[in-house]
Amino acid sequence: MQIHQGTWTVDRLFSERENINLNPQWQRGPAWKPPRQVLLVDSILRGMDIPKVYLRVRNGDAVFTHDAVDGQQRLRALWEFRSGDLPLEYSEPLAPVDGRAIAGLRYDQLHQDLKDRFDAFEVSVAEISTGTNDDIAALFSRLQMGVPLNPAELRNAMLHPLNRIMASIAESHEFFGHCRISSARSKHLDYITHVFAVLQYGTDRDLKAPDLKRMVMEVTDTDSILELASRAGAVLNVLDEVNQQFCYRINQKWIFVDLSLLISQRQRAGAAVDPVKLAQAYELFEARRRMHNAQPDVLLSRDSAQPTLDRHLYNYIEAFRTQAGTKESLRTRNEALRAFCPDIDARS
Repeated sequence: MQIHQGTWTVDRLFSERENINLNPQWQRGPAWKPPRQVLLVDSILRGMDIPKVYLRVRNGDAVFTHDAVDGQQRLRALWEFRSGDLPLEYSEPLAPVDGRAIAGLRYDQLHQDLKDRFDAFEVSVAEISTGTNDDIAALFSRLQMGVPLNPAELRNAMLHPLNRIMASIAESHEFFGHCRISSARSKHLDYITHVFAVLQYGTDRDLKAPDLKRMVMEVTDTDSILELASRAGAVLNVLDEVNQQFCYRINQKWIFVDLSLLISQRQRAGAAVDPVKLAQAYELFEARRRMHNAQPDVLLSRDSAQPTLDRHLYNYIEAFRTQAGTKESLRTRNEALRAFCPDIDARS
């Protein structure tokens, strides 16, 4: 991997904004809140140093000249302020710079001396001229070691074939377009990765971050990846209809995983799942779960009218509370859901 070290002025970075791709696969999308963006701009106006930006050169690309490998959040902040979209508003009014007021002002409202200072500020830029996708992913991961990226974002930086397929499904499937699950911080990709894991391993493997990362590295065969993608699409098709029936209330990850596993089991058995039946059965289950979630011990009383179902529900609540990502918990919850949803197949 070859890296050229240099400096770009803020003015140059701004003028090149249409040529820099802020959303390559490994990036996580906008994450900084305005106060953090304001502090970056304030630091520049006061002549303080800011961290280096890493750009990957895209030779021969018709759309972009560079990918933002590291520094996406800083670039967004600089561009938003320079465009006039970010006022310098902070919890406490910012002190003047060289006697010039800046608190609450936008770029065009600054004194000309401060605008010139901002535009001429030099940002350290490392241009990566050559390097494989694995090189870039490794560099990105190392650069983020001191930053609290979540496990899904770090997995997203792994440019493996399975990850690319999962990212495509997370971006394009109607379930994620219709649902109320936030797309921030690679959450959609995290959800679909869990679905791929239960399709690949069933209840034989934990669904913790190291296990999901291992799956991304293990599943490399094209035919296997395409088969998993097809099965995941079939599960999401049903789940999208269930979610519509359920008034789009499926937004908790482990509920999403549990329903996906249940649907996949019926599909693997050759059955077609009726979304209406599943939604109705699950709604009754959820109502009963919410009723007893605070005090599940009541479910173990001897005068229960449905002792078997109550025991399953108790087990589900306890498994959900402990370590939801373990295979034991997943298996327990799956047994409970199958008991509560015995007739969800479509009539032939």
